[in-house]
This record gives sequence, C-alpha cells and structure tokens, in this order.
Amino acid sequence: MNENKYTEETDRMVSDLITNRILRHTLQFFVRGEKRLKPFGSGVFAKIHNDYFILTASHIADFFEKNPDEDLQIRVGEKLFINVLGDIKYTDIEKSEGVDMAYIKLDKQLIEPLAKPYIPLEIDKVRSHHNLFYAMNYCVLGYPEKNITKEKETFNTGASYFLTSASKDNRYQNYKYDKKDYIIVDMAGKGIDIETNEETKVDTRFYGISGCGLWLLLFYKNPITGKDEVDYRLVGIMTEFKKSKYFCLIANKIILLIEALKVIEKYKFREIEVQY
Repeated sequence: MNENKYTEETDRMVSDLITNRILRHTLQFFVRGEKRLKPFGSGVFAKIHNDYFILTASHIADFFEKNPDEDLQIRVGEKLFINVLGDIKYTDIEKSEGVDMAYIKLDKQLIEPLAKPYIPLEIDKVRSHHNLFYAMNYCVLGYPEKNITKEKETFNTGASYFLTSASKDNRYQNYKYDKKDYIIVDMAGKGIDIETNEETKVDTRFYGISGCGLWLLLFYKNPITGKDEVDYRLVGIMTEFKKSKYFCLIANKIILLIEALKVIEKYKFREIEVQY
C-alpha cells in the first residue's frame, strides 16, 4: 500500500470510488424546522455481524436526550424521509476526555428503506490506524449545512468531500489532542478541485459534517491486471474543526467505537495485522 501523489488517472479512480462507495455509506440527519426539515449532521451506515448501525458523533446522537419529543430523520427518496429508530449509545464528552462518538443500533424496520439508497459498510472496511500518511491519502466526506437549496419548501442537499493529509505533531500539541485517540488532518484556504483540476477557494463552513467518516485511501497495483487501483478503510469519525493557529479537521479513531461494541454488544472481531 502506498502514499499517494495524484495524477489524472488517480483523480478518476478516487472520484469513482467516492461516488459509488463512500458517498453511499454516508447519510445525513435532519430535524424539523419552522417551515421544512433542516440539516443536522452526518453519519456512516454500517453492518456489523448481523446488525445494522449508524456510526456518528455523540453531540449528534444526544439530540434524542435533549429533545425527547422530536425525531431525527433520514432521506430515503426525493420527498421521502424516515424517523431514526434504535438503541442509542454515546460518550459523555465531558467525562470521556473529549471523545465524541456514538452509534445507533437500528430497529429492523429501518433496514429495508435504508438499504435502497445507501450501502452498509462491512466490518472488513474498518481499520485501526496508527501509522499516519503525510500525503493526500485521507478523505473527509459529509453533508455541510450550507449545501441546501433555499428558494422552495421542497429542497435538495449535497455532500462535500475533501482530500487531505495527516497533520504534524504540533497540531496535536497546540490543540491538546492525544494521538492515541485522535487523527487530525490538514485543511487550507485553497485547494485543487479534483473535477476541474483548477485551484479553488475552500468553503470553511463545515457545520454539518460532524459524524461523517474519515477514510483512508489505499493505492496499489493489482498483481493480476498490473493496473493501479484504490481501496478504502474507515479510520475515524469526524467531530470538529479548528481555524485559529492551524486550520485542520479532527476525528476520533474508529477503534474507540469498535472497543465499545466489544464491551456493550459483546461482539468478537478477528483482528488482522496490517502495516498501515
């Protein structure tokens, strides 16, 4: 597996991977507004053993405790939404040294409507990740609140994704994050649009991507075809961003959720030793 330097061919591969896989693992939450539903964060649709989950941030999931008479909803069609139903577990941020992770073990009646527009992430696409890549091997994909049409009662929303690299240690030290539990990735005021290959200004209104995935992109040469290919793993759940001294996005490592599933759900996992 290699750190990546983008070419026209890798741009195409990554764009296809994001459109056909990562985007379809990612969903958006909505809450009831005064006139219509409004965005309320992101999540990752996953299948673990024979159960289905939404993996997200705890400050998204605690909506249910703060608003017991209201629902979070997910879009499953152009004008069709379903209420989130299930068993919700999440960290108390103040008591967990800032760890901001949650899962919703979904009620079985949600599986069929969700499985039509979305693809559940399987456990073999989840990885503990400690040896960080300081090249553009990371993808953040979620639903910023700004990505919504304004003019009509019916509305559309859209995802945004960012390709970036791991941050250096000074980001962890400055913002006081432990590398054992967090992965920080760099952002910049400008970047290259992968579709046009032109430099463009990055919209820094990230509100709404909390709860989405941090994905590790793995580039390799297929030993059978000899062609370059790209694979992916979920390595974190995005929780927040910083724009003061350093501009960066922050994720909790997915291994923290896996460890919670071992304790709470009594799941057992077969761990595979990897070099990345």
